[in-house]
Amino acid sequence: MNVKDYRYVIEIARQESVSQAADVLCITQSALTKFLQRTERELGIALFFRKNNRLYLTEAGRFYVEKGREIVRLDDEMESGIRSIVEDRERSIRVGCSMGREDDMVREVLVPFYRNHPEVHVQVVSGSTFSGLEKVEKNELDLALVTAGDYRPGLNYYPVGEVPLVLGVPADSELAERGRAEQGCPYPVVSLDQWISEPFIQLSSITASGKTAREFFKREGAVPQVRLEVNSVRSGLKAVEAGLGNTIFWGTAKMNRGIACLTLKELQPVPQRMYVAYRANYRLPEIGRELIALIRKTLSL
Repeated sequence: MNVKDYRYVIEIARQESVSQAADVLCITQSALTKFLQRTERELGIALFFRKNNRLYLTEAGRFYVEKGREIVRLDDEMESGIRSIVEDRERSIRVGCSMGREDDMVREVLVPFYRNHPEVHVQVVSGSTFSGLEKVEKNELDLALVTAGDYRPGLNYYPVGEVPLVLGVPADSELAERGRAEQGCPYPVVSLDQWISEPFIQLSSITASGKTAREFFKREGAVPQVRLEVNSVRSGLKAVEAGLGNTIFWGTAKMNRGIACLTLKELQPVPQRMYVAYRANYRLPEIGRELIALIRKTLSL
């Protein structure tokens, strides 16, 4: 039996007539009569008895209708609740990104997004790629902008572009002027010996940028002049902007005006794919698709 069966029997009991119930239910009298006969046959007991051309519930019928009303009520509550969730999801979305891209997300993605959707509530949560993927898996985020190739079952990965590993330096520094343009490189190129003796901002190894930078120095046998160690890319970029030193990070096309990006000669070309990750069983709403399109347009190279 399904919920519709209970609704049919409840309506027959309410109208005390198959023909009147059929009118309310917008089905033919013959179809409703056949339904009732089939239901009573499957149950092995009559639900109604006839008296003075009216239908009245038997003891089994009263029990059936009583429980049926509970089932119908629960079904209505579930349908209403699901509808509310769907409507809320169309008006809100939770997005994760690295701390280094939070400013870009707000300035380059959300500003144009809100021009078309001023009523939508967006929650931006910053953190590492690992934490972003973990929150998506736990349904604490709907989308996460990630760069590392940490593929997990149960998640979909939508490619939105590539980002290079770059050296971020203060925009007004002498080093920013030393790079030379080379074909195929998104930013001016500098070699390790041009900057290794300058103050360096070390990012934590929990970030993809910090981990990759450590691997780079180990491979090159180089020791950076670490002036400051920070836990997030965002803090590192703020330090660079303040003129405290240089740092290595996975850069995006849209960067803070106070920072110049330089291509590392020893690493070119080493682009890393950028993805938006979301749960495979998550029905991506229209606002989610629009956000992904904006991310792809404004954050990728």
